[in-house]
Amino acid sequence: MRPTRRALVYGAVAIGAALVALGPIGDGDIFWHVAAGDEIFRRRALLHVDPFTVSAAGRPWVDVHWLFQLVVSLGHRLFGFRGLAIGKALLLAAGAVIGTHTAERGGGPVARDLGAVVLLGLLFLARHLVPLRPILVTLLFIAVFLAVLEWHRVAPSARSRRALLALAGLEAIWVNCQGLAAIGPALIVAYLISEAVAAARGSRAHRSSEGPALALNALAVALGACLLASCITPYGFDAVRLPARLLARIEPSASNVFSTAVAENIPPFVLERTAPELASHFRWVLLGLAAALLTLRPRLPIAHALILIGFTGLALMATRNVPLFYWVLAPLGASSMARELAARLSARSPAATSAPRLAAWASPAILTATMAAELAFALVALAREPPIGAPTPFHFPTESARLLARMNARGPVFAPDHHGGYLTLAVPGLRPYIDTRLVLHSAREYEDFLSVVDDPPRFDDLDARERFSYVVLTTSYPDRYLGLVAHLASSPAWRLIYTDGSEVLFARTGASVRLSESATVDAIAAELDARFDGKPEERAAARLNLARLLVVLGETVGAERVLQPLASRAATQLRARIHFAAGELGAAETLSQLLLVDDADDIRSLTLLAEIAIGRQSSGAAREYLARALSARPYDPEARAVLARLEHGTDSGAPTPASD
Repeated sequence: MRPTRRALVYGAVAIGAALVALGPIGDGDIFWHVAAGDEIFRRRALLHVDPFTVSAAGRPWVDVHWLFQLVVSLGHRLFGFRGLAIGKALLLAAGAVIGTHTAERGGGPVARDLGAVVLLGLLFLARHLVPLRPILVTLLFIAVFLAVLEWHRVAPSARSRRALLALAGLEAIWVNCQGLAAIGPALIVAYLISEAVAAARGSRAHRSSEGPALALNALAVALGACLLASCITPYGFDAVRLPARLLARIEPSASNVFSTAVAENIPPFVLERTAPELASHFRWVLLGLAAALLTLRPRLPIAHALILIGFTGLALMATRNVPLFYWVLAPLGASSMARELAARLSARSPAATSAPRLAAWASPAILTATMAAELAFALVALAREPPIGAPTPFHFPTESARLLARMNARGPVFAPDHHGGYLTLAVPGLRPYIDTRLVLHSAREYEDFLSVVDDPPRFDDLDARERFSYVVLTTSYPDRYLGLVAHLASSPAWRLIYTDGSEVLFARTGASVRLSESATVDAIAAELDARFDGKPEERAAARLNLARLLVVLGETVGAERVLQPLASRAATQLRARIHFAAGELGAAETLSQLLLVDDADDIRSLTLLAEIAIGRQSSGAAREYLARALSARPYDPEARAVLARLEHGTDSGAPTPASD
């Protein structure tokens, strides 16, 4: 039975991790990674300056990801993005299996089972934080490093020493895939410190075949070899010092634009205020870990303690590091907790309690039920997702890119930074103004880019300097570009040549889309219904995006027509906004109050009622509504923006676009 149970645990871990990893592409980095690989193949030379964007053209680029880019470029040519998504699933599954084996080596079968359950649960919680990026290589290599180091800690031998030396080869690959390769030597340092302390204390009775000096020497040699391997890069010392530069970019500080304006660089306790679905689980994981430590009080090996403290610090700095923390927490935490559980059970007298027999009988059933539930959750989540390897709907300007490709468009294009890589790959003749390789830019340059987005009239000065051929914007991911959309729509220099409500494409010439005509709006809505046929949630979201765009552009009649088939809460909220934009304050108030009957903490309705009160010159009522809204969600950006306008007396009477 035991071998069968062991095989089932490893099989469930592999399948669960793969299911969690599968899904659409919601992150734009993979597109410029593939484009970079394509360019390397085309030139037959590595890239040392930026060949893609307008704002960083010709600047030195320390492209430490070049090896990863060659692999994904080749994979994309052979199998497309679906194949890359499957490759992501395989890498994560392999790393999860190795991590589970590490837990088993450190704490036995109980640690294996506990580690498997915890790892799958944590991966499910963080599934949206593990994109198709070089982070996958880092996760796999962290798992391998920990497996080898734990092997040497628990059962040092000649084989474990050879495995330690082999880590240098992995480090040479790792350093040419991602800047986080510095984690490899850092892990060895943690185990080296642990071994040195153990040797000083003389606590090496469990390693009669290995002397302290031999074990320490093996780790020291492995560290030296990995440090040398980390220098094997075509970018020299610039690549070696890149991790320090990246760490500075995520340093939490109000003055650090990279840690305040880039969602993945925001600390999780800050991000959960506005995006709880991405970061709120981190708080509960930390609380669970603290409770387990206080209850069991396990004797953590010094190496484990150092690693967990280090990765906790990284996770507290930036949400992007939370998956790294979860990845090491499951195997290391499980091995320590399992040892303490086993010690406590074995210390009990069999005559006094039946706990050991009860645990032996119940644990397989609990394990099976828990892992089955985790697999079921992963399957349900995957079934609700868009197709594997496809761009997440409304996240990328897919239709605009198709049109630009058919036009053989060329020249500079202004687009959100997270769309720059997508446009580079989809329309090679275009040169986006910026993309997500923010390491190529100073903080001041990125602040200037954001100021153009948040203060649309500034775009005219930027355009006068760069002479953009096109502007491509999306309206819902995020919605901060709506103001610029309205500005360009009213500019005589630009023509709206395409929109489906979720994305807009402006050009200097071409036939304009006349959103003031009902036939045009009806045609767009019909096309959306056909595109999302059989997908009611996406079809409703598409119509909401179109209606909201129409509201922003002042076409409230067309917005009403688009919303007519929808009866959702979000549609009713937008109808209230339409009435408010049209000056029909009574109708807007009635709809908002009706929504509050079902949900007294409806942030959107409370905020709109505050704006209605402001329009009626009733600042007291406005403050009451805003107080209720901010009591329910203290950091809601829309409610805080309305409150700021009220306090500073800068309200212009213009409607605030509804947020998704």
